[in-house]
Amino acid sequence: MKQQRMNLFLRILFILLMIAISGAAALQICAPEYMGSHAAYGISTGWQREIGFWNIAVLVILITAYRHYNWIYLQSILLALILGGIGIGTNHFIHYLQMHETVNLVGAIENYLLVIGWMIGWMIEKNKQL
Repeated sequence: MKQQRMNLFLRILFILLMIAISGAAALQICAPEYMGSHAAYGISTGWQREIGFWNIAVLVILITAYRHYNWIYLQSILLALILGGIGIGTNHFIHYLQMHETVNLVGAIENYLLVIGWMIGWMIEKNKQL
């Protein structure tokens, strides 16, 4: 019996997100002052480290979903990524409207594009299930 895998589009998105989260977590934990000084929200060492540790927790979930296919769990994870992307993107966009910091506009666009990507990947996967 052939083991089922998520579609190539989703696998690529998962890999890109895992790379991005890994790099961010390393910098947020090991160089929180650097990350804070380059964030539109300012320096908060403890908060940067907390985000880094949260990224590691999310990374474990992403790696597990990537390596061990389960359609039910994948749908939950995609929903979480979509909701999180909408929330984080909107937070960036609101901050951009208030402060006109380009980094926040870029963050909003990146998150909204990922949301669209997760939704496309979900539809591809759903059609594969039929």
